[in-house]
Amino acid sequence: MRNRRLLIAVALAALYVPANAAMAADSASKVDPAEKINRVGYAIHEFFDRHLIRPVALGYQAVVPSPLRDGIRHFMDNLGEPSVAANDVLQGRFKKARTATLRFATNSTFGVLGFFDMATPAGLPRHDNGFDLTLGRAGVKPGPYLFIPLIGPTTVRDAVGGAVNILLDPLHGILAKELVNGVDLRARADSQLTAVKSDATDPYATLRSVYLQNQRSRIADNATTLPPLPDFDEDATPDTSPAPQAPKTDPTIPALASN
Repeated sequence: MRNRRLLIAVALAALYVPANAAMAADSASKVDPAEKINRVGYAIHEFFDRHLIRPVALGYQAVVPSPLRDGIRHFMDNLGEPSVAANDVLQGRFKKARTATLRFATNSTFGVLGFFDMATPAGLPRHDNGFDLTLGRAGVKPGPYLFIPLIGPTTVRDAVGGAVNILLDPLHGILAKELVNGVDLRARADSQLTAVKSDATDPYATLRSVYLQNQRSRIADNATTLPPLPDFDEDATPDTSPAPQAPKTDPTIPALASN
């Protein structure tokens, strides 16, 4: 069934996209009106990523044993469960809110403050949520695409949602926590980022497309479906940059990002 849908999508795209190339370029400018500035931000970020962030992340992965890295990540994820539950409630997803709450209670006690994930084997799988997704599921449009050095790809909506997520984090004021979390995420996303960049004629546009498609998929809570074909309606602001070859993703990584 999935292969059949893929063939249909490819066939439609072959007919649909060339006939609307001019409209696609115009829509892309709506998605990324600050592209020139964003490309400068991307170049700055790539410099720091190549010479500092990636070496530190891979060094962390090589030096710190995997069980300890997993424990640290579980601890930080556990601290975020109340925020996940709160956003579940805001979105009317009460069963998911119950799951997040039970996960927090289970891992905070039996999981030794969250260092061990005892909830997943007990039938309480972890799910991701945040205020950026709450805004998206409430119908708030993403607004212009942004690329912020040392942070990575985002949109105006997601940047606002991300700021609220940080404020809701009980350890948001502890810089070391943010650094460790960022380094761990960068290390786990390394193979995906390498795959995206190595096969792209324009890595900036490819990463933009991957990020926006990923975020739309997270908002739809349907990451296993094919991404929708571009919508060139006048009121729409989709990402219309060339679709990249999707790399295999790590389901524990919430979104493909550069940091």
